[in-house]
Amino acid sequence: MNIIKLVLLSLCISIGYYALSIMAIGQSAAGNLLWRLNSSEYPLLAHLAQNFIGIGLAAFIPAFLVKSYEPARQWIAITIVILGAMLLHGNIHFMPWDPMGIVRFVNNTLFYGDIGAKVLFFYILLLPILWLLLLKRMARI
Repeated sequence: MNIIKLVLLSLCISIGYYALSIMAIGQSAAGNLLWRLNSSEYPLLAHLAQNFIGIGLAAFIPAFLVKSYEPARQWIAITIVILGAMLLHGNIHFMPWDPMGIVRFVNNTLFYGDIGAKVLFFYILLLPILWLLLLKRMARI
């Protein structure tokens, strides 16, 4: 029963992470985040920095929730959260829980996407892990 609760909690957190990351991507595309630093000389770098800050803030919440509610199995929980968010990102134009969503997400971002999409893949994948490592380190201090 504990495994079922872990999976359900992780899937609920992944829905929140998906929604927050979609919002962060939209804010970055609209140019509303770091609008003072928008440079006409380096628009790609400004866009990547906006995505880094937006998704970084969005990734803090799932990492904090996983660290707070599942400290014993935090790595399993954050893996489910990330995979669930990737599944939902890959299923934007399909049924929400179609298992091919992860494959579509990886193909559209990592293999067939431009540099912004490839960086976005690594932001969504690595930023919750980095926040969890940082929270774990801060708990030891």
